[in-house]
Amino acid sequence: MSRLLFRADGNAQIGLGHVMRCLALANMLRDDFSMRFAIAEPTYTIENQIEATGLAVLSLPASGSQLAFINQIATDEIVVLDGYTFDEAFQRSVRSKARKLVFIDDLVTGHQVADVVINHAGGVSADEYDAEPYTQFCLGPHYAMLRPEFLRPEGFAKPSIDGPIFVSLGGADPENRSLEVLQGIQKVDRHLPVQIVLGPFHPNRPAIEAFQSQLPNLTVLQNRSASQMVDTLQACSLAITASSTISYEVCAINRPLITVVTADNQIRLARFQSEEKLALSVLFTTYLTNQIPVLGLDEQIRLAIQSIQPTSEIVSDSLLAQRHFFDGQSPSRFRALFRNLSA
Repeated sequence: MSRLLFRADGNAQIGLGHVMRCLALANMLRDDFSMRFAIAEPTYTIENQIEATGLAVLSLPASGSQLAFINQIATDEIVVLDGYTFDEAFQRSVRSKARKLVFIDDLVTGHQVADVVINHAGGVSADEYDAEPYTQFCLGPHYAMLRPEFLRPEGFAKPSIDGPIFVSLGGADPENRSLEVLQGIQKVDRHLPVQIVLGPFHPNRPAIEAFQSQLPNLTVLQNRSASQMVDTLQACSLAITASSTISYEVCAINRPLITVVTADNQIRLARFQSEEKLALSVLFTTYLTNQIPVLGLDEQIRLAIQSIQPTSEIVSDSLLAQRHFFDGQSPSRFRALFRNLSA
């Protein structure tokens, strides 16, 4: 059996996006490959999550992790990198030892030396990259790296009109923007049912739980499995998420969506989702212009919710666009790609 070696990190500072994309890809390829996952000083929770996907965990030291990783590469392994610290020099070192190199990207910066570059953000073309002549590109939502529970070619049931509002702002949410989102929902109607899913690195769960006095139908959830997330999303009438992989999971489930830009690296994805009507994006222009917003996030959320009514043209156009871009076929595309790399 051919072998894959994944390399990504996840912690309270950078969140879990890199790790989750790799695990989603690993899930798609688990029947065809033997797999390992290298990560610097993983927490107990993250290590368990990786092992639950069927990967052996290779724990690296925080200091000197790049050299330690290179020394672990076997010549018959395809290496998959996902992270912002893996520059051109490091990638060349990895590629010199590995069978093939695959790089998961969302920044479109630097010179690319990988055999394959994967960027599942929409609106990206190969012409935007500076790359080697041999580099192959897999771009856009047809290469969405989502967990298998979210990938159903037959689709999901229609959204509920009176279901709860789903909220999730990623694995870390260091600025606790989740609380501002809840404050915006409360301004619309304090009796609205809301289910918020906090990531494992959320900095202040007590503050979220304390807000239940202001939003009495708020349910606080954490550390949800993929199947539990699917069930929660299927029941919701509206989702409010970060402009990250979680927003793609909502699109795959096909639900009305408001996205919040919480980091610079989400701008490209937010622009695509806004232009293609996949979602309403808030804080988008703030990150583009680096200007203080006229309205706070709570007010922007209030206005966005009030503009999204179940029978509105905004919702119908959005659901149609989501079905167009998320066809549930990315596993077959990735299996074909990696089988060819290992041939």
